[in-house]
Amino acid sequence: MFKENPSLIQGPIADPRANLETAGITSTDSPTPLVLIHDGGGTSFSYYCLGDLYRPVYGIANPHYGTDERWEGGIHEMASYYLKLIKTVIPPGSKVIIGGWSLGGLLSLEVSRLVLAEAGRRGALDLLGIIMIDSVCPLSLLSAGDVRVVPHAVEWNENTRQETRDAVMRCFSEAYKMLGTWKLPTWRDDGGQNGVGNGHSGTSPTAPSTTAGSLPPPPPPTILLRAQERVPVAEPGGVARVDVCRNDRQLGWDQHHRDLIKQVHDIPGHHYNIFSTDENLDAVTDMIKKACFELEAMRG
Repeated sequence: MFKENPSLIQGPIADPRANLETAGITSTDSPTPLVLIHDGGGTSFSYYCLGDLYRPVYGIANPHYGTDERWEGGIHEMASYYLKLIKTVIPPGSKVIIGGWSLGGLLSLEVSRLVLAEAGRRGALDLLGIIMIDSVCPLSLLSAGDVRVVPHAVEWNENTRQETRDAVMRCFSEAYKMLGTWKLPTWRDDGGQNGVGNGHSGTSPTAPSTTAGSLPPPPPPTILLRAQERVPVAEPGGVARVDVCRNDRQLGWDQHHRDLIKQVHDIPGHHYNIFSTDENLDAVTDMIKKACFELEAMRG
């Protein structure tokens, strides 16, 4: 694991405008920093494999990776702590984009709720939006119907140490438990849909309460990168959990709030090999780069 958390993945650019012009982008503003949150395995290693994103990039790893500690407060506690980490590298009042692969996108959504709740306060971060990398809406499992969900067997490199495998699998297990009790954020419903449910639990969707007389913020602009392929499974007719709503362009997020996802960009590969081949890495790098530029353009 990296000594610093957040860790600096890509450093500040000496001449950002020159780099943007090389990429065919015209801008007078400095590129907005991007903070990428770990996936279910707990590490930010995959983000170090990305190509140049033309901006400062930070990675957040699960500080409980490799320990027996648990997040007793679940996803909300994780997000609260991660927001504190983000504030150690992003100056007060500064713009920021957050995102992540799989669980990282879900955590970004909860972090964004906390950031937007601070809007208007002195020094509050200016969140431009979220980039979800194949993050599937937890509500999708509630409407899976007769789909037979089968487990995915993690494929390890032959050189991966057993202690690393154990740490990753423990993080996966804890993440799954926490998602089972997570209540997705409530957003302002401007004539749209705002279905909020109990994560991966089998219960009916229920909306968390809001303070009387207060209105929640509108959802943060979110761009979704969607893997085009399905995860291979051994059982005929079975579907991996992450592919329950693979045919849905929004991966089930329209069940949460129809105005959350602003753009969907397809990327090659399936959920678990997005960062595994040069071709996939080049594609996801390009799409993260594009998504950052799009979020900056939405703000104007």
